[in-house]
Amino acid sequence: MKKLEMKNVSKTFYTEIGALDVLEDITFNLNEGEIIAIVGPSGSGKSTLLNIISKLIEPTEGEIYVDGEIGYMFQRDHLFNWRTVWKNIMLGLEIKKEKNQENIDKTKELLTKYGLIDFINSYPQELSGGMRQRIALIRTLATNPQVLLLDEPFSALDYQTRISVSNDVCNIIKNEKKTLIIVTHDISEAISMCNKIIVMSKRPSTIKKTYNIDYDFDRTNPIKSRSSKEFMEYYEKIWEDLNDEK
Repeated sequence: MKKLEMKNVSKTFYTEIGALDVLEDITFNLNEGEIIAIVGPSGSGKSTLLNIISKLIEPTEGEIYVDGEIGYMFQRDHLFNWRTVWKNIMLGLEIKKEKNQENIDKTKELLTKYGLIDFINSYPQELSGGMRQRIALIRTLATNPQVLLLDEPFSALDYQTRISVSNDVCNIIKNEKKTLIIVTHDISEAISMCNKIIVMSKRPSTIKKTYNIDYDFDRTNPIKSRSSKEFMEYYEKIWEDLNDEK
């Protein structure tokens, strides 16, 4: 079942110095349970695409259909240092006026299930970067979105932590049966996490190529999966696609 459908979406920003064409004729579908990565050169409009999907901005042309609520996790975790972890997690429910006992209980179940319940009285500055990102994901999941948008959520983490956290996040999303679009510059991350990878061209961005990641590998072991022959074949093809855009 389709959770998202984009048809011929384009976006132009108008400034004092003229028109800036960012996206051009973007068409793709996101099916229930899929995890799609969007990769492309810097400035190719990947974040703009997520902003359009989340309805933060309107497309200049085209149509968008989304089935269900959207949860948006930005590059920074946006945890408030003056609020405890629990109060940060409750923020989305408070804004939506959905902080009822049922949702509180479900959120506590998530925190317990993923080993975070002992940190609810801590403050964000007391946590590691990886822990903060896990907390930010639980905050996003607390509002029970059907489609998740992640914009470079691991870019500020060191390499080892990045692999660990991206693997944890992937497992959480699959366990909770969510549908996901992630923007990333990390080709390895995209291959190891996703069912499909969309490669964007340089601006004005079109979809240059789409890869279905359909070989059989253990996604719970990112180090092992990244050393496989199939993994390297996908990596080299996507690298070539992106290198052509420089």
